[in-house]
Amino acid sequence: MISRLTLAAGVLALSAGAGAAQTLTYATGFPPGSDAVLAAETYAAAMEEHSGGALSVKVFPMSLLSFAETSSGLRDGIADIGWVATAYFPAEYPHINLIAELSLLTTMDDVEGREGLAYAGAMAEYIFGACAACRADFAAQNQVFTGAASSTPYGLQCTGPVASLDALKGKRLRVAGSQWSRWAQAVGATPVSLPLNEVYEGLSQGVIDCVITSAPEITNMGLIDVVKAVDMSTPGGVYAANGPVNMNAATWAALSDEGREAVLRAGAAFAADVSWRYEEGAARALEAAREKGVEVTAPDPALSEATAAFIAQDLDSIATYYAETHGIADAGEIVAAFRPILEKWIGLTREVGSAAELEQLYWDEVYSGVDASTYGQ
Repeated sequence: MISRLTLAAGVLALSAGAGAAQTLTYATGFPPGSDAVLAAETYAAAMEEHSGGALSVKVFPMSLLSFAETSSGLRDGIADIGWVATAYFPAEYPHINLIAELSLLTTMDDVEGREGLAYAGAMAEYIFGACAACRADFAAQNQVFTGAASSTPYGLQCTGPVASLDALKGKRLRVAGSQWSRWAQAVGATPVSLPLNEVYEGLSQGVIDCVITSAPEITNMGLIDVVKAVDMSTPGGVYAANGPVNMNAATWAALSDEGREAVLRAGAAFAADVSWRYEEGAARALEAAREKGVEVTAPDPALSEATAAFIAQDLDSIATYYAETHGIADAGEIVAAFRPILEKWIGLTREVGSAAELEQLYWDEVYSGVDASTYGQ
């Protein structure tokens, strides 16, 4: 019997050979109208432009596949392209998650306001060019990495103020990565794993007390209706554990070299658009929260000191954690190799003034260097 995946690849190859336009499906767990979905529409437009109309993308927001379903759904060919949140799957994507968890380093750098822009560039450069193990993690799930993305800094969004260590003790915090899980435990809270799609309900029903996420999600995910206090300076770090435009391996293999280059061009456009939207959206979301009566707090000195101490300690222990938990024998070497790449991108993105400039920077520095004829094979 012909499998669904084989049939899909065959149809794609046939239509590409006949010169017909091909529509690719894109699945994301974000809801319609969110920054990530608006960026996906930019991605679709870039795909059509750079392929000369040979490729188009149909975006399915929060419908075809949820965040929890996208990894396996993309693997099985239910969608051609999808936003894979790798932190949801620690066993499947340990190498990507390791470098993503180094994002707490941004709290120690002179990068305020550009954290996500720098991290998206650094992740793309490292995964495309230096991390064969990262690419192998994706290949094992029948996927090809074609672009990165990063959020703005992660902070506390809660049903009540938590500006002190005493207030945090015993609180249930939804976390999106093991670095924040370790931080929660270090300050006396309890980390909880919960898909982003379920956070609104979790907060409204008291399943969790806070979510650690970026400021734009206050409005993107409708959290403005259920949170009462936010502290966007604690604990810090960005979410970069993503394959936001990962492609099914059979879909990628069936494309011509020109089609693959169009995918990479669109990947650079997506990375720039979503990262820039998040940077601009953070201030808007916080202003909307204030207007709604949400209290915007800052941590007291004891909480700030505890967080800084944790970050310094975690930087030293993260390699050991990944070696012992996920069997990455060269975790220390990965940490050492990624650090200068991030520092480089902090410098490269410091003076960027628009999403268009950022897209060109990503393309020139990283995406244009990927050999479309051999990559992903």
